[in-house]
Amino acid sequence: MVDTNVFYNFLFETELTEKATRIFELEEPLFTSFTVINETLYVISRKIAERKFGIRSYRRFRKFVSSNGYEHFLEELTKLFSLLDNLDITVLRDHQNVYEIWELMKNYNLLLNDALIVATCKHYGIKKIATFDEDFKRVDFLEILEVKNEG
Repeated sequence: MVDTNVFYNFLFETELTEKATRIFELEEPLFTSFTVINETLYVISRKIAERKFGIRSYRRFRKFVSSNGYEHFLEELTKLFSLLDNLDITVLRDHQNVYEIWELMKNYNLLLNDALIVATCKHYGIKKIATFDEDFKRVDFLEILEVKNEG
């Protein structure tokens, strides 16, 4: 399972870009979920709105999108969809059992979206997650995929 922060760090130059790139070079089938795509699209759009237009608040961002659409974000958002296609990343439907998600939130001290990602992994039998988010380390049935920088 590929998490939001891996996509983000691959698409934008950061200190984790090399590690994100190495994840996408692995010879394993890659999966993600609708929740991850949702988060990634939102984070990319918000980051670009802040960088290009100084928009920091949710209210101003929402107003900007309702007036301008996604025109100013198309290049970066298109890169995400190209990445999904080029690397044949399967986007899974989220497993949405509210009681199971609530139990995961309580048992592992997870935020809602992270619990939804964990529930989806569990439902599909996915045992590894590519992430830079420490919160997933608390989930005893998931292994964090570790990659090293080449340098």
